[in-house]
Amino acid sequence: MNSKQCPTCGSTNIYQESATVYRCGDCFDKLPTGLMVDSPPTKVYGTSKQNPSADSFKKWKNLITGIMVTWLVLGSYFFNHYQNLKSTLNTTVEEETVSIPLDANLESVEIIPEGEFQYTAAIPDVIGNVYVVGKFTNRSGQSLLMPKFTVTLFNEEKVNLKTSYGYAEKNVVNEGESVSFQVLIEEAPSYNHFDIQVTATTIPKGTDKPELTLKKLDLKRNQYKEIIIVGKIQNNSNHITNFTRITCLLINKEEKTIDYATVSLTKEDFLPKEIQNFEMIFLRAKQFPNSYYCETDAITKENTTP
Repeated sequence: MNSKQCPTCGSTNIYQESATVYRCGDCFDKLPTGLMVDSPPTKVYGTSKQNPSADSFKKWKNLITGIMVTWLVLGSYFFNHYQNLKSTLNTTVEEETVSIPLDANLESVEIIPEGEFQYTAAIPDVIGNVYVVGKFTNRSGQSLLMPKFTVTLFNEEKVNLKTSYGYAEKNVVNEGESVSFQVLIEEAPSYNHFDIQVTATTIPKGTDKPELTLKKLDLKRNQYKEIIIVGKIQNNSNHITNFTRITCLLINKEEKTIDYATVSLTKEDFLPKEIQNFEMIFLRAKQFPNSYYCETDAITKENTTP
């Protein structure tokens, strides 16, 4: 055994680098002559000494292995957490979309109400559309909410060519009350006749509406030869109304609508007992009508005093 050993790694592979310095051939530490010993190096328990390249590789290998294990553990944790969260969310959504039965006491159903149609006619425009216009009187014995009018065009063989729908000018139509309607049929094909069906949802009882009265209505032509209706509207109720409007149909001698128009008051708050003037211009009618039908509607303003 060589008496000259490296005090760092215990190797006997020693070579002389200079006159006073020796170097270990394994760990490459510089070894002054005075530090060379015959005894083996001190042992470090719990470790195994290797050459630097192998030790460095092992350190990196252990580090990478530790990182991979850590990511596997964390990934498993987050995956399980996500699955539990997803399950919770799905349960929440299912609970939120559970159907809630309607109050049976309301007794609101969709019906085909009995009633009378008047003044129905199809009015074409210049771009190929058709407006089916008329008046409906509720004879169902119930108050109707949002009456919906469905118009179907047929050819001579009674084949359905096109169907469109529209709603009444009033949201609520009480028993015995009349309401006008207009249904737009865009790009209407050539047809032979049309059919109108009305459906609506019933409400438990009649709805109190503001008392609006039309006065001094006058049907005439203005200086531009346009047909107009001028008149006055009075709020006879004890409440302020908003969105107050007037709708009129022009009727010919065959009891068909030849034009219609709607105008709203520019003043937002229509006060109790107040009277407002209005004017309505009809641009489509070419012939002077034989008569007219007019109606009013408004919304009662909340938190008003009588």
